[in-house]
Amino acid sequence: MTIKQCRNLLKIQSRDTINKYLKALDLFGNKYLNWEQFRQVLELQIYLGLKHGRNSISCFRQMTRQELDQTFQIYGVEINARLAALQKIHRDSVSQKPVCVVSLLKK
Repeated sequence: MTIKQCRNLLKIQSRDTINKYLKALDLFGNKYLNWEQFRQVLELQIYLGLKHGRNSISCFRQMTRQELDQTFQIYGVEINARLAALQKIHRDSVSQKPVCVVSLLKK
């Protein structure tokens, strides 16, 4: 998926915000993200929102996978469920894009 699609799915309005997230995750400069990379951005966004103003990008980067999973569990955040829902939204939006068919037959 493109960075813009990622931004839209996560409802990130500012280009500066997505760029800050991508830089923190060493993904800045990529034109596309796979679902594992998208998941990292999603986890960062959710983590920062759990204790707004207290959780920081630097704290996120220092956390182990186990600590991160435990934090989400404490707050009742189902990352896999959210990811699956966003994947479905993405699939539905991609499959519903209008296709322009141009006739190549001469009249």
